[in-house]
Amino acid sequence: MKRRILKREEGAIGIGTLIVFIALILVAAIAAAVIIGTAEQLEEQAEIAGSDASRLVRSAPDIIIAEGDISASNTITTAFLYLNLYGSQGIDMRDLVIHILATPSGGNAVAGDLTLDTTGAADADSFTVIEIHDPLGAWDPTGTPASFILGQRAQLRVEINLGLAATALPPDSTLEITMDVTTSGHETIEYLRTPASFPTGGRVSFVD
Repeated sequence: MKRRILKREEGAIGIGTLIVFIALILVAAIAAAVIIGTAEQLEEQAEIAGSDASRLVRSAPDIIIAEGDISASNTITTAFLYLNLYGSQGIDMRDLVIHILATPSGGNAVAGDLTLDTTGAADADSFTVIEIHDPLGAWDPTGTPASFILGQRAQLRVEINLGLAATALPPDSTLEITMDVTTSGHETIEYLRTPASFPTGGRVSFVD
């Protein structure tokens, strides 16, 4: 009788140990799944943050001054945007698309998409650029090869013919400008407004 009792006790202990072992495996598996899921989530967030930081470093054009010439009809027909660089890498202006949405006071909005014209004048499909300040010499349209780079510490002036590309703007009108760098996908959006009244001739600054 004693031997049978001992065998039953030993069997019960073995089953209990097996149950505890299986429970430990299940807990370990659940913990591992949670840790792996958390690690994947953190990795994804790090990749997104790194991508956003990389896009900022890659560069974007920044409008520091926006002006317009007043025509004889008391409207702004030509806009001038003074750009410098936001970021560490230069921008090839041939990779820049400028989308304009001009809304005259009391009128309908007119849109246009413009790319760089390296030889002609600003028209319905293109803008032109003039170097204002470029100490590092990144802008060199007459070089061999030609370079159309907005580089560090540089300032370029973009000319847009509103009368041809969209519509002339009277006082108290709006102009939305979106500059898209096609190689990086970076966008700069600026909302501008013409003054409430114009002087007779000359040039005025757009209002942010």
